[in-house]
Amino acid sequence: MDESPVQCYAVFGNPVLHSRSPQLYNILFESDGINAYYTRIHAPTGQAVCEIIRMLGLSGANITTPFKEALIPYLDRLSPEAEKISAVNTITSRNGQLTGHNTDSHGITGSLREARINPSGMKCMVMGAGGAGKAAATGLMNAGADVLITNRTPGKAREFAGKAGCRFAMMGEAVKTLKSYDLLVIALPPGIFPFAPENIRAGLIMADANYRSPSENAGIDKFGCRVIKGDRWLLHQAVEAYRIFTGKKADTSLMENGLKRNLDPDKVIIKEIRSGQNNLITDCKKADMLIDCRSLDVEQIRKIIDDEKSKAFTSQG
Repeated sequence: MDESPVQCYAVFGNPVLHSRSPQLYNILFESDGINAYYTRIHAPTGQAVCEIIRMLGLSGANITTPFKEALIPYLDRLSPEAEKISAVNTITSRNGQLTGHNTDSHGITGSLREARINPSGMKCMVMGAGGAGKAAATGLMNAGADVLITNRTPGKAREFAGKAGCRFAMMGEAVKTLKSYDLLVIALPPGIFPFAPENIRAGLIMADANYRSPSENAGIDKFGCRVIKGDRWLLHQAVEAYRIFTGKKADTSLMENGLKRNLDPDKVIIKEIRSGQNNLITDCKKADMLIDCRSLDVEQIRKIIDDEKSKAFTSQG
């Protein structure tokens, strides 16, 4: 085992207790003999994410909803991929300097490759223009696909399409043409499917960014299409993030085992981050989730914990 000081990594989100990222990374750290630990941190803003990384001396982080774009102004630099996508899902910290990366494009292309699907030449529609949707569109374009991006509110999708060089359509118009597409990527909030069965054709491939709940995926399953679910996306983006963090190749068979591990609702350990704390690295190893409590009262903290548990333990499959 590596005898160097323990490194701590975390996934930041709101909510975040549902995230399976710790199960993926901790099993890899243990296998590779790296003295590191990975946990979850609930934060209120993108600015708070970057403050906490610096305050606690984290070695790196992953970012989920809703911070992939909001934290960019508080970083020191962006990788070329993150700059192109204008969204960040991975952060490295070196001597207090934070660099934003984006591995979500590897998530979509890796999950397609795993399913023996080559997107080159495919006609692909991406629903959603947040960080995950823009990353998916970028990854598909890099792989040679013909990509259209759409969103419930059109501004972000239109802007991205103009910058990235893909096509754009209003959501209502895009749905009407869905039968002419080979691949549909859904990067919308869980449970939102703005199309009806008559829009779907047999043989359509659907890739869903959401991995949280089988019930939330039921809207996809009922259409009888070939479905690539979000846990595959999660795994493949984590492979690239692990390389960025450690320089090592991730063992995907170990990660598969990690994905199957559920938190025990009766044994969840939650700790608080308070102003002036800089010694939580040891606590991180003992916590399933930390909460940024610097500006919260007791009642607000209790509500966050209740909400997090409700969302996490109604979504474990």
